[in-house]
Amino acid sequence: MAADPVRRIVVPTDFSTTADRALDVAIALGRPFGAALAVVHVASPVVVLPPPLEMVPVASLFPDVARRLQEGLEVRAARVREAGLTCEVVDLEGNAHLEIVRYAQEHGADLIVMGTHGRSGLAHAVLGSVAERVVHRATCPVLVVPDRR
Repeated sequence: MAADPVRRIVVPTDFSTTADRALDVAIALGRPFGAALAVVHVASPVVVLPPPLEMVPVASLFPDVARRLQEGLEVRAARVREAGLTCEVVDLEGNAHLEIVRYAQEHGADLIVMGTHGRSGLAHAVLGSVAERVVHRATCPVLVVPDRR
């Protein structure tokens, strides 16, 4: 049974070195197929501040955040294009794992390649694992690239 060729790869990024390692893996996997990559960042539109609890739009705390996010996405897209692959950048808002899965489904992704920070214990309980949640909800294969320090 032959596997279908990988034509479209979604690569979520939080701009960490782990996410950049996952991008390198995605480029290496996509190159033999001439796959198109989508570098996706999902931002939360609000931040919850400490007591007294208040939800504040991220843009009001960091006015240049949109420009900096776009620059970060473009730097990563340039790496993909330099490798000879087609790349688009996608900036989404919402819950990271839900938006990654939704985007992959709506755009016919053959594969999601993403990093994981490998948190455990309290950090995992509090922050959760976006990668773990994507693995459980995605309808296409997910390759998780671990953080190796």
